Amino acid sequence: MEGSSGEYAVPPAAEAASRRQERALKAIAASPGIAIGQAVLFSPSGAQLEKSREPASEWERYCAAVDVLRSEWEQARVVAAAEAPGILPIVDSYLRVLTDPVLQEQVQHAIAAGASAEGAVQQVLEPVIGQLRRSRDLLLQERGMELEQFLQRFLAALRYRRTDYRRMSGAVVVASALTPSEIVLLHRSGACGLVTAVGGIASHTTILARSLQLPAVIGLREALSAIAEGDPLVVDGYSGVVIVNPTPLTRRRYERHRDSVEWRRRVLRRFSQLPAQTTDGRCFRLMANITSAQDVDEALLVGAEGIGLVRTEVLLFQLGRFPTEEEQFQWYRELAERFYPQPVTFRLFDVGGEKNPDGTEPNPALGLRGVRFLLAHPELLRGQLRAILRAARTRNVRILVPMVNTGAELQQVRDMLGAVARELEVLGETPPASLPLGAMIETPAAALSADALARVADFFSIGTNDLTQYTLAVDRSHGRLAEFFDPFHPAVWHLMVRAVEAARRRSIPVGVCGELVAHAGATELLVGLGVEELSTLPAAIVPLKHRIRRLSFQQAQQRLRVFLREGVLTT
Repeated sequence: MEGSSGEYAVPPAAEAASRRQERALKAIAASPGIAIGQAVLFSPSGAQLEKSREPASEWERYCAAVDVLRSEWEQARVVAAAEAPGILPIVDSYLRVLTDPVLQEQVQHAIAAGASAEGAVQQVLEPVIGQLRRSRDLLLQERGMELEQFLQRFLAALRYRRTDYRRMSGAVVVASALTPSEIVLLHRSGACGLVTAVGGIASHTTILARSLQLPAVIGLREALSAIAEGDPLVVDGYSGVVIVNPTPLTRRRYERHRDSVEWRRRVLRRFSQLPAQTTDGRCFRLMANITSAQDVDEALLVGAEGIGLVRTEVLLFQLGRFPTEEEQFQWYRELAERFYPQPVTFRLFDVGGEKNPDGTEPNPALGLRGVRFLLAHPELLRGQLRAILRAARTRNVRILVPMVNTGAELQQVRDMLGAVARELEVLGETPPASLPLGAMIETPAAALSADALARVADFFSIGTNDLTQYTLAVDRSHGRLAEFFDPFHPAVWHLMVRAVEAARRRSIPVGVCGELVAHAGATELLVGLGVEELSTLPAAIVPLKHRIRRLSFQQAQQRLRVFLREGVLTT
């Protein structure tokens, strides 16, 4: 039917039919996984109550709301402690805001001056929210959005609005934003996925959803207008796509994907709980080398007992420049929190060699590389140490120094670490009293002087890739020299043994990282080496554990001795 404007109006039935058609909405992939369910729109806001202006009554309402929220957060804390201890610091930080005496005093003054309980809370929190939202720092902007959601939840509690979490079972929850307690309690209620209108990849929503393995897509601005209550949804947390009203064919395709992933999770979860222990009782800690966010998810899936190597220079090459302190802090903190209480080892920027950022080094493999580069650029090193210290509040962080040759180099880094920690304390930060500082054994000089290094280092990590390259004088990036790059050369293993023995004399832990760890032919020799830790790509952890569990430590030691004596691998 033609309208008065001369345009054809869309009949209501046609509009409803168009909404029932399959639609794909793209946003940010926050937490991997596939969720399929009906949409439940989640909002903390409630109808406005008639407000009493009697201060005593308003203060009583405020205290009652605090008690309700404290009970909710404490429930969330119990769930978090049982299922994902690494997120406890996030939950606790919001509990501290809720019970902050300064906040309570400011609210009380506002109420005494005639404000309602709602108005008083808004007066106190909204200026802080506005300041954070106007910040040029993306991380602070996200904290502002999260504090705004905290305010909305507080207002809902003041209006006696209660959330019925039971109706969330099996649902995809669609919200503007979510507080950490809401995410944890939604997970406990059986919600299968999350979609939010705001949020970033470093937000607490992302950290919590990943920790709880809850598929999530965030930053979908049109979420609350494009999705209706009860709409069938598919949430693809791998690609950041939300499909509204999927066709039967689309739904079946995603169900197969989801089921295959869940089957793999169940199989790996059973095996990941077994220790990496030889037949005669020797245990090894299997850790992951991390270069991307995908590696993090895979490492958690396969049961990595921490991160043995975070290649922090990855940020440099992703951004095309050296990252700011805040960009580093954001990434380091997420990794530390997600793997808590397991150790997370941040290797300082290892640039130079084939990883030279500007390609200007005339002989990069033998030039300004690793710790040499860092000590030649003290402000860069200072900024990275500040970012790591700020991210180390979970107390599970270690620092690894690349390409160390002397104890003096390591001591210079340790001295700067101490100076940076004192600077942070002056600024009101509370960095850990000390962080384990390790040396990478990557050159013959480091292996041969391992006794001296062990007096300065808190742990060793043997980097087999570079140790092989420098021992054999073979540029591993040179295609024509590939046949000469042999990590099974006896000379390489003699140097590794020397480093391990030095670490053992000083009672410091030692591990091995590098491509050799994933090599099936090296497993028995590595077991015989007697190190405490082995770090490799996440995909190699389960096969490595399987091989270790079939070996005898004593026989592996004997095999290594024969190899070192004869220089030949026996079968």
